[in-house]
Amino acid sequence: MGVGRGRSQNQVLKMGAIFCLVVAMALTANAFRLVLKGNTNAGNSLLTAATPQVLGASDIKTELPETNPSVIEYKVTKGDTLFNISQKFNISWTTLATLNNLKSPFVLKQGQTVRIPR
Repeated sequence: MGVGRGRSQNQVLKMGAIFCLVVAMALTANAFRLVLKGNTNAGNSLLTAATPQVLGASDIKTELPETNPSVIEYKVTKGDTLFNISQKFNISWTTLATLNNLKSPFVLKQGQTVRIPR
């Protein structure tokens, strides 16, 4: 017996080659489908036949409020701590302390406004 790859390695390589061929055939068939689906006028090409679309996009323009949309202003209530606010908004308490210029011992007062990044 000679030195070479084991039987299982050959099988893996064959399966990989078959998979690549199937993907190439599917892509080719899809390209033909796109060409045939488009307009057959002389001036059309594959690039101009399809209109790109963005999921969730609409032609309706919505206006954002004047405030900074990337920051939420949270009003501190009785019993709130920096840690439980950070858990509520899934952000680290150190980030909240830095953003709001809070110093140790990080005591919050009822009615205080805390800025929270989105």
